[in-house]
Amino acid sequence: MEQLREQTRPAHLALETQPLLKQLLSSRLTRAEYGQVLQAMLAFYQSLELELVPAAAALLRRHPSPDYQYLPRAPLLADDCRALGCASAGFIHPPVEIQLGGRGANLPGVLYVIEGSTQGGKFIAKHLAHTLGVSEDSGASFFHNQRWANSWPAFRRWFGTDWAHDRQAEIDSVIAGANMTFSALHTHFDHWQGLTHGR
Repeated sequence: MEQLREQTRPAHLALETQPLLKQLLSSRLTRAEYGQVLQAMLAFYQSLELELVPAAAALLRRHPSPDYQYLPRAPLLADDCRALGCASAGFIHPPVEIQLGGRGANLPGVLYVIEGSTQGGKFIAKHLAHTLGVSEDSGASFFHNQRWANSWPAFRRWFGTDWAHDRQAEIDSVIAGANMTFSALHTHFDHWQGLTHGR
């Protein structure tokens, strides 16, 4: 996994500087701005998970794990949007372009990005509580969800043993999948930011 981390670092760092995402950790974050970030995240996952959920299930049937499964993000984000009084459906935006077909060699890279992103959830949840007074029951369930605490270590175990030992030759495809996901997120948030600023 160290090779994967190093070869995706530039794309990861670039995503962290995306203005809409940086706004999430601002001390001056407003509820309206937070709602826009949630909607952007929801639109991304609603598009991606149409393919990702069945693709991940198929991958895990071929390479089972005793404790890892992909947990859909869109339902929690939709709940949070509704709690804030934001729209949670009917978004018009380009589809998320991430290739999940073929033999699925790049799919673990996609999952690496998504599962790894949960690591900042506790910090973000505390920031939202302090800045906006938003809790698990009032618009921040996505960041409070305790299931994420187990999904990253479970993914790491699966990736490091059950999958990677047999598929080391495909590590380039995994890296490509991760970089593709970071890039897709960046492009999506840039586009969403343009839409919100144009309203």
